[in-house]
Amino acid sequence: MHWDDLRYLEALTRHGSATAAAREIGVAVSTVYRRLGALEESLGGPVVVKGAEGVVLTDAGRVLVDAARRTAVEVGAARQMATGDRERVAGVVGLTTVEGYVPLLERPLRQLADEHPELRIDLHIAYAGPSVRRREVEVAIAVVPNPPTELWGRKIAPIEFGVFGTAEEVARPARRWIVCGPPLEHIPEARFERSVAERVSVATGSRLAMFALVRGGAGIALLPRAIAALYPELVEVDEHASDTAALTRDAWLLTHPDNRDDGNVRALMSVLANCLGAS
Repeated sequence: MHWDDLRYLEALTRHGSATAAAREIGVAVSTVYRRLGALEESLGGPVVVKGAEGVVLTDAGRVLVDAARRTAVEVGAARQMATGDRERVAGVVGLTTVEGYVPLLERPLRQLADEHPELRIDLHIAYAGPSVRRREVEVAIAVVPNPPTELWGRKIAPIEFGVFGTAEEVARPARRWIVCGPPLEHIPEARFERSVAERVSVATGSRLAMFALVRGGAGIALLPRAIAALYPELVEVDEHASDTAALTRDAWLLTHPDNRDDGNVRALMSVLANCLGAS
């Protein structure tokens, strides 16, 4: 006996006709009769008989219909519990990105903490950190032109660059530069810096250190415009505005397709997308 055959028997009993049962299940009438025949053959006796008012259950049929209905209720409850667990926003979800994105995460992470107090974000900062592709972390903010095809995601606002400093530093006749040091010396921004920086005062591999030094007046630097916009004390060096357009880089919010229905992942990606300008 196949348990799926009970679904046909239950529908036939409830509707009183094979035509209505077939319509509900979405099969041909002949399929209902075939599945009913298979059920009776496996049991060695009838489960329904024809009566004056339609089909009538035999004792065996009544036992099976009761079992089918109990099973349907239990499966529905189990599905609700499983779906509820996945939709509930609570627990831990991992997010990985590069250090330069950290200032832009203040607003979305604060919003998440306010809206979902039971959710904890494990934030990983690394250029070669945990991988979404290897399922080591759930969500990534990736600075890449084209994301891996096996991941699902949304394109967010591109990273545009400009040269910024405090008004005092920008006004200097001989400006001091803060540039990318190891391990960032091979990225496109570092190559641009080497082509224009006449005097380097600091080289650092930390984006956060660069942001702090520029704000403190230690020199000018090539910064993402979205970062510079957070700090009103910074002004742009106009003569480099057109030169930096070619440095614009795409950014993506990515996860594994299996995570799309997870409540924690959906909550995190929704807030990040809204705050980071998803297209």
